[in-house]
Amino acid sequence: MSARLSFVIGLALLVAAHLIATRWVAPQRASLVATAEIQDALTPGEFAGTLMLGGFRGLATDLLWMRAVASKDAGRFYETVTLCEAIVRVQPRFEQVWEFMAWDMGYNIAHEIGDEDGKWAWFQAGVGFNARGCRRNPDSVRLLRHLAWIFYHKGDWFHRRIEAHDFTALLAPIIAEVDRRAGGGRVAALPARAGLTTYELSTALYRAAIALADAEGVAVQPFMRRMVPLGIERDGNLWRNRGDHRRALARWLDALESWREITAWHDQPAEDADDARDRAISRDSYERNEGRLRRKAAFLARRLAEDPAVGERVAVAIEARDWISARAALAGEGWRTAANRGGVRWLDEAPR
Repeated sequence: MSARLSFVIGLALLVAAHLIATRWVAPQRASLVATAEIQDALTPGEFAGTLMLGGFRGLATDLLWMRAVASKDAGRFYETVTLCEAIVRVQPRFEQVWEFMAWDMGYNIAHEIGDEDGKWAWFQAGVGFNARGCRRNPDSVRLLRHLAWIFYHKGDWFHRRIEAHDFTALLAPIIAEVDRRAGGGRVAALPARAGLTTYELSTALYRAAIALADAEGVAVQPFMRRMVPLGIERDGNLWRNRGDHRRALARWLDALESWREITAWHDQPAEDADDARDRAISRDSYERNEGRLRRKAAFLARRLAEDPAVGERVAVAIEARDWISARAALAGEGWRTAANRGGVRWLDEAPR
């Protein structure tokens, strides 16, 4: 085949791809994402570049993506970030790129860096990229849920650094937008200060993701509901491990009350077989985790009370799910900060 014929065939294929993209693919894409929303997601410069690319945006994205993956495999991390920045400028509604790159920065690249400061910097970069994706896609439950997971899971590496850092400027606008979409007054604002633990941040984001799913008419994945009480419990575990057992007990009571919110969802009739299965799995998780946590909280209440009778009364209230009485008693005097100098063997832990 001559070079001229190859050129003509290639040009014809490109024109055909453009026609397919504009006449068949574009209407289908519009049914998923409104044109006005796509334009809102683009800055003026990005919009001009998108118009110039026309139907070749997908091809450009594929080429940039292949280069980005190759750069990461070669250890050229900053080049990878630059290429992914180019992708999201062309396709700001491409959720997978925002999610993948946030994960890659916070997990994979951070793992490759040897020093702790470098790991923390790449974790922040991943969180920041994910947060930008949430702002550019304010209706994306997927990206908001992923941001919550990064704090819940990867944030476990950086407890002290996260508490010393004020994430208000980064996260508060996202939560405020979710509250606006949910009708206002449904999602609590993020406190404007440093000192929040990674689990407090994660819990706030998971609550926002649930509210956003309801507002957008998207099915809430059952595990998202469970992540709220599980995150609060892990926050209590954090304070338990630091020796502040009284604060840990208060957080465990918060988690137990959060589990009660899930039981209201369990009691609703299932929509179909899949929904019934999800509710059954969630109910099983509730029974295992809520019961274990009640026993653990009751045990700690008995150990913290200076008066054994008071400790027994609060423990009985916890076991009976009488959170009001338990909190009222815990707010009074006569409680130690830590039990047995911090050396407590929990009922759900194997003896050493």
